[in-house]
Amino acid sequence: MTNLIQILIFSSLVLLAFLSITNLCKVNRKANSWFGITLLLWSLFWFEEVAQIAGWSNINPVVIKIVMFLQFFSPLSLFISITFFTNPNYNLEKWFPFLIGTPILYGLTLIMQEQNGYNLTPISLWLLLLHALFFITKSLFKIRKHKKLTEASASNTEDINLQWLEYIIIFMLTIAVLSSILSALFYGAPLNLYLGLLTLGTIFFIGYYLLNQKEIYPLKTEHRLQVLALSNGKQQIIQKKKVVSEEKLVELKAKVHSFMNEKKPYLDNEINLAGLSEQLELTPHQLSYVINTGFNENFFRFINEYRVNTAKRLLTEADFNKFSMLAIAFESGFNSKTSFNTTFKKITGITPTEFKKRGSTL
Repeated sequence: MTNLIQILIFSSLVLLAFLSITNLCKVNRKANSWFGITLLLWSLFWFEEVAQIAGWSNINPVVIKIVMFLQFFSPLSLFISITFFTNPNYNLEKWFPFLIGTPILYGLTLIMQEQNGYNLTPISLWLLLLHALFFITKSLFKIRKHKKLTEASASNTEDINLQWLEYIIIFMLTIAVLSSILSALFYGAPLNLYLGLLTLGTIFFIGYYLLNQKEIYPLKTEHRLQVLALSNGKQQIIQKKKVVSEEKLVELKAKVHSFMNEKKPYLDNEINLAGLSEQLELTPHQLSYVINTGFNENFFRFINEYRVNTAKRLLTEADFNKFSMLAIAFESGFNSKTSFNTTFKKITGITPTEFKKRGSTL
């Protein structure tokens, strides 16, 4: 049974890597390509076991060293993938020393062990550990920063906040720690089987979310560049800098307010800064300035306050008494019951169900 699980883990990672690199949905291209490379590198951690199961009992030590060297790149590859998810226009030049420096040092330790018989295992293990910890930590911080900044340009952040990548990193770290403890304490096969099943479950989790991940940023180059500027820490600079005059700001504020009440663009659950700015015939830069400075809010809260107000009206109207919470959520512009409950409570301090029970007109 353990052999079957190992084969399934290896083959699933290779298949997912192929799907990610070929990217049939044509979304987040750079990020998906690098994530596919990461999955391939992860699959190499089961290479030796699968090779032995396949009958390749005497594996050339050089092949093992090459596999170990390639495994070293997996945290870096994951970090690059996450970087491109959060900013597809990112320039990797500043990471060039890490791309060649640390791997070369690690490769030299492997070569010296193989050719000269030096016992450099402690050094190579420390290099591997520090390298992995550095890039995994950087990846987690980058995801959490991205989650906060998506509110500058998106009204629904569930599909673009990369929460699933954070869960994957935590799952894989947990599995790695448990595997290390079990290896050190020489626990038996049953526990290894459970870890294998946990790993396989994590891979299925990766597959589901990877294939369902939407394009995070607008496809139009001009819109993408402006939204990226807002979503990568430049929003406060834009707020401080006058994009339009005071008179023009008042005019644009009235225009936006009127448009929101008449056209109700917030009922589109996929509306984002680029889409709304196009409808208003403004640039994302200008619309963001109006919302931040004129309404003193970010885009996420600005749109969702309209949705919450719509939901509150529907929850108190007799005609909608028979509607489920999910139906109310869709009618108000939310794309799921989870986002409806979370956002409603964030803005009003209570859940939609509590609001309905109170019969309040908050």
